[in-house]
Amino acid sequence: MPELPEVEVLRKELEPILTGKKIVEVSILDPRLRVQRESLEGKTILPLKRLGKYLIVPLKEGGYLVVHLGMTGQLEATPENVPHKHQRACFVLSSGTYLSFIDSRKFGKIFFLEEYQTLQEKLGVDPLSPDFTFLRFLSLLRGTKRLKDFLLDQRKIAGIGNIYASEILFRACLHPRRSVASLSSEEKERLFTSILAVLKEAIAAKGTTIRDFRRPSGEGGNFQDLLSVYGKTQCPRCGTPIVREVISSRSTYFCPRCQPLR
Repeated sequence: MPELPEVEVLRKELEPILTGKKIVEVSILDPRLRVQRESLEGKTILPLKRLGKYLIVPLKEGGYLVVHLGMTGQLEATPENVPHKHQRACFVLSSGTYLSFIDSRKFGKIFFLEEYQTLQEKLGVDPLSPDFTFLRFLSLLRGTKRLKDFLLDQRKIAGIGNIYASEILFRACLHPRRSVASLSSEEKERLFTSILAVLKEAIAAKGTTIRDFRRPSGEGGNFQDLLSVYGKTQCPRCGTPIVREVISSRSTYFCPRCQPLR
């Protein structure tokens, strides 16, 4: 599933393609998408935003087009309309660019919002925003949740998913089943630093492509080549076999030696 780094890569690469362009025509090929042509056609696109895993397309005349890629969603920008078996929507821009929303498993969403605040109220702090300070982070670390659950809770921190949760906890040398309440001051600092470091490194590597994620050009990301534990069999630090456990109904990878449960 595309997570924060993948959506941020999309935002950066789509912004120069979309900004300032008018949406000339909208084709909604899947009636389950909650967006009407009339709310988009003829409107001009402003610089793009992102909140967690959501790509936000502000419109000059008012309102926001919001995209969530779900598990297999892709946004592809091409100079002509390229037919695709799993194309669910297509936006024709004044520049002649065709922006296609492709989603084989159909968990992705596109919808129109009048107010950006409507989405902000449902999500926690974005870890790449100025609001994600260490003091703010400490205020979120309340309760007895396991660390894996804490990282995946979109109401606390928006954008971290399964792949990056495993990588962050490995970087911080913390077991995914540790409780938040058990963390020392030093471990809290380590976790905070690891969240920022892993996400920024993944963005620099253009995201993680294990199966489905594609950039607007159709190319994949490269961070899958830099993963330390997710999908791996041996710890890159100590050589211990990596453990895979199902935690929060998702595959979780960790090194039992570097990330002891204590």
